[in-house]
Amino acid sequence: MIFKRPWILFITVIVFTLFTAAEWVRFVESIRLWSYLSSLNAAVSPHYQAVTGFVWGVCGLAAVVGLWGGKPWARRAARILAVTYAGYYWIDQVFIGKSEIRTTNWPFLGGATVVLLALVWGSLALPAVRNFFGEDNDQKEQD
Repeated sequence: MIFKRPWILFITVIVFTLFTAAEWVRFVESIRLWSYLSSLNAAVSPHYQAVTGFVWGVCGLAAVVGLWGGKPWARRAARILAVTYAGYYWIDQVFIGKSEIRTTNWPFLGGATVVLLALVWGSLALPAVRNFFGEDNDQKEQD
């Protein structure tokens, strides 16, 4: 049931779902538009687009399912995934997909990265969320 989850966890799952959906779209569109993308003189190949879209899509889907289902491993996995994805995103922005157009939004993108990482880390640390994943109960049993 949707109402058994803390509302902030619901927001976090929506954020993960949106990022996951974007990566699946990236994967599907890179395959669908393969010949067109190959004809461009782009900094990255369609292989890169397809592989990274697939990998992040699978990882994101696992995180969404785990968070929604209250799986014990999901909090840690979501945090690791968020930090890893942010690192990948900035490596891609700065070193791989070089373009003057891409550099104009860096202050906004940097702020958005910080806000989203704070949302993930902060929301998953709240007592209600920890309780949903059964972590507070485990801590009390050990005392």
